[in-house]
Amino acid sequence: MALKVFVDFDGTVTTQDVGNAFFRHFGGSVCDEFVRDYHAGLISAKECFRRELAAIGNPFPEEVHRFLLQQEPRRGFVEFVRFCERDGVELHIVSDGLDLYIDAILARNDLLQLSRFSNTLHMGAPAPDGSVSLTIAFPYDDAECDRCGCCKRNIMVSRSGEDDVICYVGDGFSDTCPVQYADVVFAHGELQTFCQTQNISYYHYSSFHDVTCKIQELLSRKALRRRKRAELRRRDLFLSEP
Repeated sequence: MALKVFVDFDGTVTTQDVGNAFFRHFGGSVCDEFVRDYHAGLISAKECFRRELAAIGNPFPEEVHRFLLQQEPRRGFVEFVRFCERDGVELHIVSDGLDLYIDAILARNDLLQLSRFSNTLHMGAPAPDGSVSLTIAFPYDDAECDRCGCCKRNIMVSRSGEDDVICYVGDGFSDTCPVQYADVVFAHGELQTFCQTQNISYYHYSSFHDVTCKIQELLSRKALRRRKRAELRRRDLFLSEP
């Protein structure tokens, strides 16, 4: 039996939702309307991204770089990664955000070795004025669900064995699906509210120091415990596959 940890990025690894801030910064407040429509179920995640990209247009790479330099990981995250590496805890980042800023933030903190899954944003060749076009791809989507561009649930379940204990760390809307399949949940913000309304047991965290301390405590026990409802959901998911 092994503990496997899956961590959201926006608002979890980082203190703010970098994706929302990115689109708001370059595309204006209309991007907030697209996000509200997405949360209300009026448009899919992919459609939300496409509308946000249309609002951005063609930015200048140096402006994007300046924006990315302002983004930092949450307190204790770098130490949490080192702890997982030292103690042999398998760690994955699962994000419905964009690899452009995820990779930039990780690289600046010497963390590009981390396993990570997200949507991909590609910058085209510079135009004569120096601006670039942006195209998005969804390599980890689910053909039968349009709630997210990157299906965290599928990634999490497919990379865990039947005897593994799954830990999930998150904060927001796109985390409400995968936590239903996780045995150990760390939550704050919108995800914390969801766990309370759905009667999902969780640990609140403010920094990754909180997460590290609790996981150390769990690992010190003789046996890690799986959450029964999560285990049944995972089993039902496997049984529903053709």
